[in-house]
Amino acid sequence: MQCSFLTDGNVLVACPSGRIDTVTYNDFKTALNAELDRTQAKHLVIDLADLEYVSSAGFREFFLAGRRMGRDGGSLSVCSFQPQVKELFEIAQFMTAYAVHDSREAAVTAAKAS
Repeated sequence: MQCSFLTDGNVLVACPSGRIDTVTYNDFKTALNAELDRTQAKHLVIDLADLEYVSSAGFREFFLAGRRMGRDGGSLSVCSFQPQVKELFEIAQFMTAYAVHDSREAAVTAAKAS
């Protein structure tokens, strides 16, 4: 699992690639929290275009990131699903837990507007 980041105003975009599972979730959590602390972003967009798989441990980290953003008055949204990851989100009923967008651009625009 690798994760790159970019900022667009007060929006942090996290771009994980590979797998977020019981082996790699801690790497994702550490990198994400460090970047959120560094940037002080109000909104978080997780771009899933390069994510191949997410386990329950990964879903937990998404949930915790969403709670953190909400606690700070911000938001979490996800975008650009691979078909197999979208299916996992649907099975776990996470498609209604976050704002879902087809593209990174749409997610960032919506976050900036909120």
